Amino acid sequence: MKRFFTSLLATAAFAVSSMATDYKDMMTVSLDGNPTTPTETTISVEKTDDSGYTLSLKNFVLYMTTGDQVFPMPVGTIVLENVEAVTKGDVTTLKTSQDIEIAEGDDPTYEGSWIGPGLSAGGDLIPVNMTGEIRGDKFYTVININFMGMNIDVVFGNGGYQIENSGFENFHTATYVDGKNKYTSDEPNAWHSFNSGIATGSLSFLTKYALQNGNTSVSDDVRPGSTGTKSVAIKSSIVMGFQPANGTMTTGRLQAGSTTATDAANCSFLDMSSTDTDGNGDPFYTVLNGRPDALSVWVKYKQGQVNEQYPYATVSAVITDGTRYQDPEDKAYTNVVAKAQDKTIESKGFEWQNLVIPFDYTSYASNDAQAKALLVTISTNAQPGVGSRDAENPDMIIVDDISLVYNSHLASLKVKGTEVEGFDKNVLSYDLKGEDAISVDDIEAVSDGQGAYVTKAIEGTDKGVKVTITVTSNDLKTTNVYTLNIEGATTTGINKVETTTGKGTAAIYNVNGQRVDNMSQKGLYIIRQADGKTVKVLKK
Repeated sequence: MKRFFTSLLATAAFAVSSMATDYKDMMTVSLDGNPTTPTETTISVEKTDDSGYTLSLKNFVLYMTTGDQVFPMPVGTIVLENVEAVTKGDVTTLKTSQDIEIAEGDDPTYEGSWIGPGLSAGGDLIPVNMTGEIRGDKFYTVININFMGMNIDVVFGNGGYQIENSGFENFHTATYVDGKNKYTSDEPNAWHSFNSGIATGSLSFLTKYALQNGNTSVSDDVRPGSTGTKSVAIKSSIVMGFQPANGTMTTGRLQAGSTTATDAANCSFLDMSSTDTDGNGDPFYTVLNGRPDALSVWVKYKQGQVNEQYPYATVSAVITDGTRYQDPEDKAYTNVVAKAQDKTIESKGFEWQNLVIPFDYTSYASNDAQAKALLVTISTNAQPGVGSRDAENPDMIIVDDISLVYNSHLASLKVKGTEVEGFDKNVLSYDLKGEDAISVDDIEAVSDGQGAYVTKAIEGTDKGVKVTITVTSNDLKTTNVYTLNIEGATTTGINKVETTTGKGTAAIYNVNGQRVDNMSQKGLYIIRQADGKTVKVLKK
């Protein structure tokens, strides 16, 4: 029996017209959940005069693998017309679901071999779902194609919703020079440790001691079910021959500012105003445009010398507005959007464990900060300076497949203020009875995602009304569609499609009960969240 895996290459980009804009980024294709190696391609997006946007995927080729052999399956050219778009601020969101015909490509290599046109010859259409967004000079899109019984997911660009090199498959050689001594070691791309050799602070020369013990290195020990072949190992070290120093890795930059391990002058930090880059050309921060609900990470942890008083490793993720922020904090910061932290990671026999750490937004709502950057820091001990004192047997944490989780279900569903009977977020269809006229304003649908998009639509039927509620995750990758069939109800005759965001802030009121756009002024505010809960915050 043949075992098929796929990789997908767009051998030519989206069709270009005089009004099209070209976007170059990485494209990843998955077949039934199995991702392929990302490939660089160019997508062109055309703004039409009257119907939104047109997207054309030209010369679409699916590469199939059986055994050691790879052979192409030329699909053809896919065109999506009349793609609806909504612009809010500097972000344009595009979305469409279409049943289309696939045309021939024009690549002479596959002339006469295109499969797509034949599939539509008998009148059969190919279902295609596309969601994307244009943000500044970046285009991010997720396309699902049901092709010959295969579920093909195409992701173009990062969109600022995930951490680069999150599977730790790509490494570079980091170099630190101390006088005549040169230290090199492996460091994962887009991540930083003392291996980068660019740690700042008055005591940055101490990084050489961490480098002598490796600090970070390539590991072939991957988490169960991984499609990759690598992970990253982080090890503790001994400074000045006697002081234990935690092994630390961050998406930001390390600062060595004190010989006292617990001093906050020793920290990781980010500052998007900095133009500095590491030896691989990566900046010392991670761009974030979304509002993730949780951080998922696989870890494998052991202590070189068991410390019963301080037995834990730690993972910390802090969403900020991109201005300078450090972990651990040296003061009260007002630029924090949310935090996801686990400071009690146990060894558990040095076995792989998957941690799913929720982000806390509520505690930092008074900051009224916008998500622009993410600082992730992973350390071999939650407490500084208490690690293994045996240089030959250091503490070690192996990390694999870290990702940001974006929810796409409903947390609650009400019709005219009454909870839908038997509501379960995993149940997508409900049969109800009603007598009154129903409008979109009568449907209260709250998602379980901080930044999820909730779209409500109503249409009349022979027996009543049909309510369709579509929940799309903030990163656009997952969608759940809920249906309410309300027998006996009627429509108001004036119904619009309404889109809202998930369980973030729905409204802000001052102490006088007046609705305001933000909390720019000092004083007491009442925040009504999208889930109906209210929180009092004091803006100092």
